[in-house]
Amino acid sequence: MTPENQAPEHDGDFGMNGKLEARILVISLLALSGFANAAEHLIKPGDSPQAALDRCAPGDRLVFLPGLHQHPPGRHRSMLYVDRPVDIELRGGAVLKLASGSCKIEAEGEITTDQDAGKKLDDLKIGGQFDLMPPATAGPESYGNRIYTVVIDGEGKDGNPDTFSWGDGNIFETPNKKVEVTGDWQPLSHGVKIKFDSRTGHSKGSLWFVSYDGPEAYGIRIGHGTHAKPIENIRIRGKGVIDMNATNNAQPSGLVKNINACVLVHGRVRGVSIEGITMTDTNRSVMCYGEHTGGFLPGGKTGPGESFDAEDISILRTRTINPNGAAYLLGHPSHRGRLSRVKCNQNYMETGKTAIEPNFNLEGYEVIGNVIRSAGQAIHCWRHSAGGVITDNLRVHDNTGKPVVVVNAPRGWQSPEPPLQRNNRNHLSDFSTDRAN
Repeated sequence: MTPENQAPEHDGDFGMNGKLEARILVISLLALSGFANAAEHLIKPGDSPQAALDRCAPGDRLVFLPGLHQHPPGRHRSMLYVDRPVDIELRGGAVLKLASGSCKIEAEGEITTDQDAGKKLDDLKIGGQFDLMPPATAGPESYGNRIYTVVIDGEGKDGNPDTFSWGDGNIFETPNKKVEVTGDWQPLSHGVKIKFDSRTGHSKGSLWFVSYDGPEAYGIRIGHGTHAKPIENIRIRGKGVIDMNATNNAQPSGLVKNINACVLVHGRVRGVSIEGITMTDTNRSVMCYGEHTGGFLPGGKTGPGESFDAEDISILRTRTINPNGAAYLLGHPSHRGRLSRVKCNQNYMETGKTAIEPNFNLEGYEVIGNVIRSAGQAIHCWRHSAGGVITDNLRVHDNTGKPVVVVNAPRGWQSPEPPLQRNNRNHLSDFSTDRAN
């Protein structure tokens, strides 16, 4: 930008500014030409949305007509996998819904490690055969998910082994205490066994979760993480609904690497707009993150590898009705590619867990003008993110004084850069409209 009293620089008729304007004109004409030739593909209930997209040329338009569009997971575990520039509209009355019973609980467990920078050994293995027995208290929303918590609760001395505690009920609850590490397979419950390769050398407090749960599934997925060519210029819009039907499908536990979302943006993806739609009955409504091929090191660091980055994502005027789950996740510590220039603005959400979560490796983001009803955190800046603007967000239906914005990180991880905050209010607890959080 030039000062008001200084003329802009020119290099003849097509100087710096003139060349830029000429390029913009050419790009605009090419875009208009492409839209003029774009085809419209109407998807009726019962039609395959993936088959319709596979027929699309870049710039074409997919329209979900009113009615129930019910499908199991297909390509890359999604009902619709997007790999080209398209305009996707869910018209009012159109519901893209995961078919009931598509996802069943699996006998293979997944380890989630806290990757705290102070963890000296990360050598837990799982074995045995989980018997798929649902807990007696499981409701239809859980379909028998079981999570084991394992914690080193003692460091061996004078030749004695380390000890661990464990539990298979609520996370972090470990009623079985001071179990000596044998270095061999040790039984827990329901056929599950664990093994530490080393009998000693662990740091007290080292934590693992082991989840036995359902596989991940997505409504609309853009990118699969490590695709080489960028996927660009996707628009998802309309007054329709994406329903992941968590009530009638086994769900990922929420602690594992891949969990359900109505819309997932993953990897080398640029220029995505998600506008107006309603999302429901899922782990999360929208997730965006990059991918990295390097090894994951404690505290969020990454070994040598290639980063597949996502950028220029807008989530605008959507609705999330998800009383048992969360809403928008921006960045992910279990994927670790970069994510930049994200807008999550003017959305409405009702969630049982965190509503908006700016997270790991996120840079340059806006969270503005959202209305949030959440039984968990409203906006949680969690792990390292930078360049954030969080303003004019309203937390509603909470008279207990919960904050609108929380900024912190787990032990051993880099804390978020404090975002610019202004006029974020808890409607029932903040008495001044000028109060800043």
